[in-house]
Amino acid sequence: MATSVVHCVRTIPASSDAVWKMLGGFDVSWHPGVASCELIRAADGALLRSFTDDDGGIYEERRTYLSDTDRVLCYTLTKGIDGIVDYTARIEVTEKDGEALVSWYASISASSDRIDAIADGTRAIFESGLDALVGGAKAQVAMRPKLQPSEVGPRSMVIDGLPTLGLRLGPNADDGSDTLVLFLHGIGGNAANWDTQIKALGSQYKVAALNLRGYGDSSLGHAPSQIDDYCEDILRVVAALGAKRLVLAGLSYGSWIATSFAMRHSDKLAGLVLSGGCTGMSEADPRERETFRVSREVPLDAGQRPLDFAPAVVDVIAGPNATEAERAEMLASMAAIPSATYRDALQCFTTPLERFDFAKIDCPVLMLTGEHDKLAPPTEIRRVSERIMEDRTAAGRSADVQFEVITGAGHICNLEAPEETNALLHRFFSRLPGVALDYKASMPERQREKRERIRQAAHEEFCENGYDGASMDRIASRAEVSKPTVYQYFGGKDELLEAVLDVGRTHLVSPLMAENGSLVQRLWQFSWVYAEFVLRPDMLSLARLILGEAARRPDTAIAYHKNGPGRAFTGLVEFVQGAAEAGDLEVDAPDLAAQDLWSLILSGPRDHYLHYANHRPSEDELLRSISHGLRVFLKAYGSDPDTQIAELNSHILVKTKSLKTTGKTA
Repeated sequence: MATSVVHCVRTIPASSDAVWKMLGGFDVSWHPGVASCELIRAADGALLRSFTDDDGGIYEERRTYLSDTDRVLCYTLTKGIDGIVDYTARIEVTEKDGEALVSWYASISASSDRIDAIADGTRAIFESGLDALVGGAKAQVAMRPKLQPSEVGPRSMVIDGLPTLGLRLGPNADDGSDTLVLFLHGIGGNAANWDTQIKALGSQYKVAALNLRGYGDSSLGHAPSQIDDYCEDILRVVAALGAKRLVLAGLSYGSWIATSFAMRHSDKLAGLVLSGGCTGMSEADPRERETFRVSREVPLDAGQRPLDFAPAVVDVIAGPNATEAERAEMLASMAAIPSATYRDALQCFTTPLERFDFAKIDCPVLMLTGEHDKLAPPTEIRRVSERIMEDRTAAGRSADVQFEVITGAGHICNLEAPEETNALLHRFFSRLPGVALDYKASMPERQREKRERIRQAAHEEFCENGYDGASMDRIASRAEVSKPTVYQYFGGKDELLEAVLDVGRTHLVSPLMAENGSLVQRLWQFSWVYAEFVLRPDMLSLARLILGEAARRPDTAIAYHKNGPGRAFTGLVEFVQGAAEAGDLEVDAPDLAAQDLWSLILSGPRDHYLHYANHRPSEDELLRSISHGLRVFLKAYGSDPDTQIAELNSHILVKTKSLKTTGKTA
């Protein structure tokens, strides 16, 4: 495996806004080398572009990051070039002397015999595209659903229980879509702060806003609130409104709660909107948390109520352009908070259970902040949005992140700039499959979904009955399609098996180690990514299938190993060799050291779960295995084993504390 970088820069004689309209929409129909291009929504809501070149080659790319504010677009190639291990690209448009400066960059990992040809081809594509931009190429205008505000205002609802939960509902909140859009307010607000969004979006989406514990008509619980309590409240709302999936949209404190929910229940999320921050106190040290809490409890301890210090808070959170009416609404929200509620929220906010692992956010993310937000300034939120993309990528997963700054607004964007906020929310919600009440998948999207359904059905059938015992009739039944449809999409059983193995190959290559950080950090991250991947039930089932068919279909098994485990192992050997050259490891034979690392981390657990199909590993068990394996590896090969093992122990301690606080260990 080899790597290469392609970077092309060109000044375009046009405004940066005009050039961004060409590039930011992701449609490449304007490119001279593209015969046709179609934008498709993936099943998880990500935007894909499928295009054909003049030679008939078919390619697919996935958008991973977008910022219209910064005019930045990132994407990755998912199909179309042989020999590719990883292909990520970034386009950025900036203003320079009234013209547009375009930077087009690609980082490529590929087989050594293909890397030069792929890099040369990429450079030619970039240069011809930039030539076309200089010549004034025109892009197609993307058609988006129009925002149709409801004439019906929000209504109230209370869910009985302990605590009682008060809601503000849109007109379709208790019927329609299986996906609920739920708004969460900030520590100084309430559900009514989202009324403008509910009215604007309520006719096209199933929307509601929750009063957090102690706010509005929601009561406090029987004990101090913890983050898991808020997550349980959200699940209660979902059940009460008959939804199956969620789009969570949080502001400030609500954004922190929404992110915490994503750490625990990512499988229930169709999308995540984080406005005015998201990390909260989760990344602050204990002293900073205590200082924050005490400073805000001082007026409470002196007998003041939120009503008394509301004006000072509004002065901080309001932007310079906030109207008197907007400031009055902020004041009223803050003044309405009972002292006990405010103290309860502060206590919860300053005692987070974990440091966020952004790789766990498994859905599209929209991050917003105000231009004049003092609590969550654009520079800070931009960096968090980039971290989410980087952490997802480092964990071998696809990212889908958008970052935007609301012009002229302060901390409460949705109150100060409702039209711009609503437009961004609508654009985000409308592209998430199944979220809009009138959502209709396009023909390519339906075909794609059907193909994936058949492939998954074949995976289950092969794993259950082996290749020879697999039945095309049962595959069709599992996929809920006709038998001729299965043949139409895949041709036969051989093609189905190949499709099943292809998914394993792609996923197995992707979770390689991150490039940044110390040796121990990279080993630690790689170990957990590798553990999560190889011990997934579907990956274990796939491994059993390959082993079972190896004697009857040796060519398939060998090809799978070369393109999957073999390629991943090659990458690991190169990592060990690079660490040795950097002076972090002392190895005589990088391949043998890599083999030792591979075996020490998870060889035993993987062998156990291959044979005990109904057993599932706990994180506590994985921690024990990974910790021991890395200690042995560093002791044998580390250039400074005492220091490196001490660093490893700090990672182990943090993980142990996290498992204890989240109840995942004894």
